[in-house]
Amino acid sequence: MKIIKEEPANIEELKIKANTKDDWKVRMEAVKELAKYDCQKSRYILTKLATSDRVFAVKEAAFYAARFMGVTEKGEQLPTPRKKIGYTKKAYAKIFNRVKRDTQMEEFNLAVFKKQFQVVSPEMYDVMQYEKQEDFDAWIADSYAEFC
Repeated sequence: MKIIKEEPANIEELKIKANTKDDWKVRMEAVKELAKYDCQKSRYILTKLATSDRVFAVKEAAFYAARFMGVTEKGEQLPTPRKKIGYTKKAYAKIFNRVKRDTQMEEFNLAVFKKQFQVVSPEMYDVMQYEKQEDFDAWIADSYAEFC
């Protein structure tokens, strides 16, 4: 892959996409586009995603793109990404109880719960949707039973 040594014309749009916390697919698109351009802003955004994104696929893609460009942090190579979600059971319990309280749900309703969950904690929703993939709905139902 050939890297263009200039700033992309749509860098502000890519920056917004990279900072989107509620859709990992949008961040992944931004990483793929930023990887084509070697400039200070691309390097900064990729480094930020490589070191702090909660979705491992995004973190890993940003890491390899930054590494390919030779990006370092304080003179050292970027640390190899590790799969770490970063949420505790206490955090899940807090969010699930808040969603239950906000919706005033007497009986569990998956559609209503998911809609409010996305409003209350879009980043957690996005991360867990990626992590659980097709088991996401089952995970919500099981977690609801455990925490609420």
